[in-house]
Amino acid sequence: MKNIRTFISIFLILLPLWAQAQREVKCRVVRVSDGDSLTCLARNNKQIKVRLLDIDAPERRQPFGNKARQQLAQLIFKREITLRISGYDRYNRTLATVFNEKNENINLKMVQLGLAWAYNQYSENPEYGKAEALAKKRKIGLWRETNPIEPSRYRRELYKRNIQNKKQRTEKN
Repeated sequence: MKNIRTFISIFLILLPLWAQAQREVKCRVVRVSDGDSLTCLARNNKQIKVRLLDIDAPERRQPFGNKARQQLAQLIFKREITLRISGYDRYNRTLATVFNEKNENINLKMVQLGLAWAYNQYSENPEYGKAEALAKKRKIGLWRETNPIEPSRYRRELYKRNIQNKKQRTEKN
């Protein structure tokens, strides 16, 4: 009896870790939000919001933001893809590496095309850093810009401006 309780306790502790382990899901892309986010429809008609793992594409209002979104759409919109899921982000989006029907890594392709940064602080795959370095060297995509601003820095600066604007409006009232 004690062994069964111990086994059940261990099973319940390990179950969430096992469930979050990398798995694959096939789905059809129904929306491309930006250069690193999409929504797809799984075979059970469940929508999955996806954040492409290991990359960070320009925000829509940044230079190359629309180009990145358009390129991602051209590569996968209304197509069957395979998600290699590795977890979830703080917004409860599925973090995944996306593969097309030819088994090409779309996340990596976005970096190779110069339309996304390698998310080096989170990525464990050195291929992304190599692809970014090569795109920079060849001045492909956003690397044509003199001083492209990383999306994470852009978001921080935008957040600071919004806080300052709110503070100024509050002071006027």
